[in-house]
Amino acid sequence: MIHYVLLKFKPGTDLDAAEKQIRETYEALDRELPFFHDPKTYRCCVERDSNADIMSIMRLDAPEDLPKYLQHPLHMAMGKSLNPSIVARISFDHPDD
Repeated sequence: MIHYVLLKFKPGTDLDAAEKQIRETYEALDRELPFFHDPKTYRCCVERDSNADIMSIMRLDAPEDLPKYLQHPLHMAMGKSLNPSIVARISFDHPDD
């Protein structure tokens, strides 16, 4: 399964720091979780109200792995740190073709 996460941050948020934290967290999850693979994080290159600022993509072995990833302490700590700066969050999942 491919899992996408798109985040829109409040104006003035240090996006360099947020992107770094997201990348480092997903790389650590890739090392720790046997069902979590190939995390990639992208920064939007066009500033528009309707665009997300950061998008991450990762592959999970199965849909039932999603709660395990979401409840992992590293993911929870990242959320606790970033949530005050996030104004919109969208996720999307589809089968790994």
